[in-house]
Amino acid sequence: MLDLLRPFSFLTVKHPSRLPLWVNWLLPILLTALAVLGLWLLKSPVNIFGVQGLIERVLGFVQTLAGFYIAALAAVSSFNSPHLDRAMPDPAPTMYIKYNGVLQSVAATRRRFLTSMFAYLTALSIILSLLAMAVLVLAPALKQTWPSVVVPLHWIGLFCFLFALFQMICVTFWGLFYLGERMLTPD
Repeated sequence: MLDLLRPFSFLTVKHPSRLPLWVNWLLPILLTALAVLGLWLLKSPVNIFGVQGLIERVLGFVQTLAGFYIAALAAVSSFNSPHLDRAMPDPAPTMYIKYNGVLQSVAATRRRFLTSMFAYLTALSIILSLLAMAVLVLAPALKQTWPSVVVPLHWIGLFCFLFALFQMICVTFWGLFYLGERMLTPD
């Protein structure tokens, strides 16, 4: 059962530079806080959950990304290059893999790093798509049934959605950097 959560193991990547901490957590939280603050400060409310609102407009984009992430995952995992299977240059990032049912910390290879990254991005885009669809369907019912909780839920839900979206964007750009530049750069 826990194997279903293994795509999220990308979040356990560690590196002395703290780059994974910045890309996975700090930069997305900062961007989310700025976006939510900006939306909150606007004098005119922005359509977030309604028809043609922010979530509905972003949903099509996020749904499309899952296919691209799967294609990137397939390409990286099947690309024939011994260069991808060597440990990344020192200090190499470390990550946890499951080997014989036991989690072990290993130095990351470029292939392992990228496959873990694109597995995570695929899982995140699928979950974000499903949650966004559920929110779009349930928002009108929640507004009628529990009007007093709609405003706090609105801001909490918006923060969570934007955090996941910004995290997906930051990690995607990190992956594009690796695919476009670092994947084949000699150590």
